[in-house]
Amino acid sequence: MNNITYPSWLAYEPNLVPPLPLMRTEGIYVMEEWFRWAEEWSVLLRLFGGISFESKVLEIGCGLGRIAFPLRYILSAKGSYDGFEICEDKIKFLKSTYKTFHPNFNFIWANVHNTYYNPNGKIQAKDYTFPYNSNSFDLIYAASVFTHMLPEAAENYFKEAARVLRPAGRIVFSCFILDNYTPNQPRPLGFARAGFNFDHHYKSYEENFAISNPDNPEEMTAYALVYFEKLASIAGLTIEKSVIGLWSGKNSNWISSQDLLIMTKDDS
Repeated sequence: MNNITYPSWLAYEPNLVPPLPLMRTEGIYVMEEWFRWAEEWSVLLRLFGGISFESKVLEIGCGLGRIAFPLRYILSAKGSYDGFEICEDKIKFLKSTYKTFHPNFNFIWANVHNTYYNPNGKIQAKDYTFPYNSNSFDLIYAASVFTHMLPEAAENYFKEAARVLRPAGRIVFSCFILDNYTPNQPRPLGFARAGFNFDHHYKSYEENFAISNPDNPEEMTAYALVYFEKLASIAGLTIEKSVIGLWSGKNSNWISSQDLLIMTKDDS
């Protein structure tokens, strides 16, 4: 199936869409959800990331390529996409499907430990070095990565993102901001589940950081905005804008599912 050549008028490339059993590893049970998330981020990267046909783009935690899928239409032969992911099966799928038809899309497996997604990972996230040269990318984004990450790891990822970002580049990270969470407040859609109740503090982080499941800390995580500001400052980044998402029920005029941080690199 991977060697099928589709006619030029057919925008949809079925071979790039993972089978449902693989989708379910990302909590997707209806294919429409896969496409909704993809198009949401395609818009967010235009609106907040300044993506262009010639952008050099890095995705932290590329999953099964949900967001890479619509970016095929944006990134021309002059642009490029790189993504890394901690789940090896997902990278195997992406390498087997994108390689022939989209050679400017590159995927790397990062065997990084995560209590929820990769409990057997060999590298601690707080020690992981992004496998790219400094000042390589115009745009870096992470969709629902910092929603599954402990503070020491997040600090390292902020630093590494700043290192590989070009001057005048932009960063778009999605997250759950604790400032927007109120216990027992009604939340929409699937966000009403107990898995999004950030009622447990972790170690000595107190009000700065919370988790939903003490038995699996990285299943779902949330940060106070002031702590994200601290991480950004340490990394040499400035939070240009934070956006309230749909998840918390706090914003009736939402533009994204999760909260967003839009950042730039400080002048050195």
